[in-house]
Amino acid sequence: MADKTYKISELIDVIYQAAGGASGIVVTMDVYDEAGTLDAGQSGAMTEIGTTGRYKKSFTPDAEGLWLVQIDDANSGKAVKSFSVGATNVAQIGATVDAINAKVDDLQIAVEGLVAPPMIG
Repeated sequence: MADKTYKISELIDVIYQAAGGASGIVVTMDVYDEAGTLDAGQSGAMTEIGTTGRYKKSFTPDAEGLWLVQIDDANSGKAVKSFSVGATNVAQIGATVDAINAKVDDLQIAVEGLVAPPMIG
């Protein structure tokens, strides 16, 4: 199984920068699930962050696979981004490895404490 960037049921924030920093425009985001089907419940208008021309909307994937979003700002065309979703994500795997390493270190210290040094003479 390949490493996945995002995890099932984990909120994904999508940020879009409008061309030329266009502020106050209507920007919409369509979310397509792992099967390529429009998820109308998670699609809709994006909210501008201040007056920056950056727009934000979130969605939460409920299945493994490649999820797509298509953003349309009606001024400069459409943009598409994909999100690889799995049962775990890379950050979670890293945290698990760190926890295992800590337990191995503790075990090594415990074993070294049980082994008596060789007797001399």
